[in-house]
Amino acid sequence: DGFIARENGSIDWLTKYENNPETDYGYSEFYASIGTVLMGRKTYEKVLGFGDWPYGEKKAYVFTRQKESLRREKNVEFISGDIGEFVRQLKENTEEDIWLVGGSQLIKVFLEENLVEDLIIFVVPIILGSGIPLFDRIQKEIRLKLINTERYESGLVRVEYEI
Repeated sequence: DGFIARENGSIDWLTKYENNPETDYGYSEFYASIGTVLMGRKTYEKVLGFGDWPYGEKKAYVFTRQKESLRREKNVEFISGDIGEFVRQLKENTEEDIWLVGGSQLIKVFLEENLVEDLIIFVVPIILGSGIPLFDRIQKEIRLKLINTERYESGLVRVEYEI
């Protein structure tokens, strides 16, 4: 139904799909293509709450105005300047793919400033009914071109779009 988390930020409903012995939903291949991860402060704090930093040696940038209060992990840099300018410069100087991990406020900025080339979205077979939306009040129409879909036995569907 378009929500990526419950109203309190919980993603407890995803645990059914974690560590599935039958598939990693293409994550290993996708992750190997990534050189840099980007995220907002709330997503960063949520990821830290899971335990060990999952992005290892990948360079990570966290967009925040509250960097003094955040725990710093290896290879993590906090960015508080102009998001669009930073990302355009990063894209010019990076050969590997860049992954925008989340969250919805940052996704909005990236889409409105034309900083996204591809969207890979997993549709999970659950209706939350309310919560934090994936696309939060985007101020323009964005046309998507379907590139690929993949259906998994668990009911998840991976949909890939080009913008």
